[in-house]
Amino acid sequence: MTLKKSSKGMLFGLGLMVATAAPVFSPVSMSMQYPSVQAASQMGKIQLILKKLRTSMSSMKDFDELEKAGMSKKDVDRMRRAMTQKIQQLTDDAVRSIRNI
Repeated sequence: MTLKKSSKGMLFGLGLMVATAAPVFSPVSMSMQYPSVQAASQMGKIQLILKKLRTSMSSMKDFDELEKAGMSKKDVDRMRRAMTQKIQQLTDDAVRSIRNI
Protein backbone atom coordinates (compact mmCIF):
# COMPACT_ATOMS: atom_id res chain seq x y z
CA MET A 1 0.00 0.00 0.00
CA THR A 2 1.44 3.32 -1.01
CA LEU A 3 0.45 6.72 0.22
CA LYS A 4 -0.14 9.62 -2.08
CA LYS A 5 2.10 12.63 -1.80
CA SER A 6 -0.64 14.67 -0.09
CA SER A 7 -1.28 11.89 2.46
CA LYS A 8 2.41 11.73 3.33
CA GLY A 9 2.48 15.49 3.81
CA MET A 10 -0.63 15.35 5.97
CA LEU A 11 0.86 12.58 8.15
CA PHE A 12 4.11 14.51 8.47
CA GLY A 13 2.21 17.65 9.42
CA LEU A 14 0.13 15.74 11.97
CA GLY A 15 3.27 14.18 13.45
CA LEU A 16 4.90 17.58 13.62
CA MET A 17 1.86 19.04 15.39
CA VAL A 18 1.85 16.22 17.93
CA ALA A 19 5.59 16.52 18.49
CA THR A 20 5.45 20.26 19.07
CA ALA A 21 2.22 20.17 21.11
CA ALA A 22 3.36 17.45 23.52
CA PRO A 23 5.65 19.69 25.63
CA VAL A 24 2.81 22.14 26.17
CA PHE A 25 0.97 19.54 28.24
CA SER A 26 3.97 18.11 30.05
CA PRO A 27 4.24 18.62 33.83
CA VAL A 28 7.58 20.37 33.39
CA SER A 29 6.16 23.06 31.15
CA MET A 30 3.13 23.50 33.41
CA SER A 31 5.38 24.25 36.35
CA MET A 32 7.25 26.72 34.18
CA GLN A 33 4.02 28.38 33.04
CA TYR A 34 2.65 28.80 36.57
CA PRO A 35 5.53 29.83 38.84
CA SER A 36 3.14 31.32 41.39
CA VAL A 37 1.55 27.90 41.94
CA GLN A 38 4.98 26.36 42.38
CA ALA A 39 6.04 29.16 44.75
CA ALA A 40 2.85 28.74 46.79
CA SER A 41 3.54 25.03 47.11
CA GLN A 42 7.10 25.77 48.23
CA MET A 43 5.84 28.33 50.75
CA GLY A 44 3.51 25.74 52.26
CA LYS A 45 6.45 23.36 52.58
CA ILE A 46 8.59 26.06 54.20
CA GLN A 47 5.84 26.95 56.67
CA LEU A 48 5.53 23.30 57.69
CA ILE A 49 9.30 22.97 58.14
CA LEU A 50 9.38 26.14 60.25
CA LYS A 51 6.52 24.86 62.39
CA LYS A 52 8.40 21.62 63.03
CA LEU A 53 11.54 23.62 63.75
CA ARG A 54 9.77 25.78 66.36
CA THR A 55 8.31 22.69 68.02
CA SER A 56 11.68 20.97 68.10
CA MET A 57 13.41 24.01 69.55
CA SER A 58 10.80 24.41 72.27
CA SER A 59 11.18 20.76 73.24
CA MET A 60 14.86 21.39 74.03
CA LYS A 61 13.67 23.09 77.23
CA ASP A 62 11.95 19.87 78.30
CA PHE A 63 15.28 18.08 78.57
CA ASP A 64 16.23 20.20 81.58
CA GLU A 65 13.00 19.11 83.24
CA LEU A 66 13.77 15.46 82.51
CA GLU A 67 17.16 15.81 84.14
CA LYS A 68 15.61 17.50 87.17
CA ALA A 69 13.05 14.70 87.38
CA GLY A 70 15.82 12.14 87.76
CA MET A 71 16.78 10.97 84.29
CA SER A 72 20.50 10.33 83.96
CA LYS A 73 22.62 13.11 82.48
CA LYS A 74 24.01 10.66 79.91
CA ASP A 75 20.51 9.87 78.57
CA VAL A 76 19.46 13.53 78.57
CA ASP A 77 22.64 14.52 76.70
CA ARG A 78 22.00 11.80 74.12
CA MET A 79 18.47 13.13 73.61
CA ARG A 80 19.80 16.68 73.30
CA ARG A 81 22.31 15.61 70.65
CA ALA A 82 19.60 13.84 68.67
CA MET A 83 17.32 16.87 68.87
CA THR A 84 20.17 19.19 67.89
CA GLN A 85 20.79 17.05 64.81
CA LYS A 86 17.09 17.15 63.96
CA ILE A 87 17.03 20.93 64.36
CA GLN A 88 20.09 21.25 62.12
CA GLN A 89 18.46 19.07 59.45
CA LEU A 90 15.22 21.07 59.58
CA THR A 91 17.21 24.31 59.33
CA ASP A 92 19.09 22.99 56.30
CA ASP A 93 15.79 21.91 54.69
CA ALA A 94 14.25 25.33 55.29
CA VAL A 95 17.25 27.16 53.83
CA ARG A 96 17.32 24.85 50.79
CA SER A 97 13.59 25.37 50.18
CA ILE A 98 13.91 29.14 50.50
CA ARG A 99 16.76 29.17 48.00
CA ASN A 100 14.66 27.12 45.56
CA ILE A 101 12.01 29.81 45.49
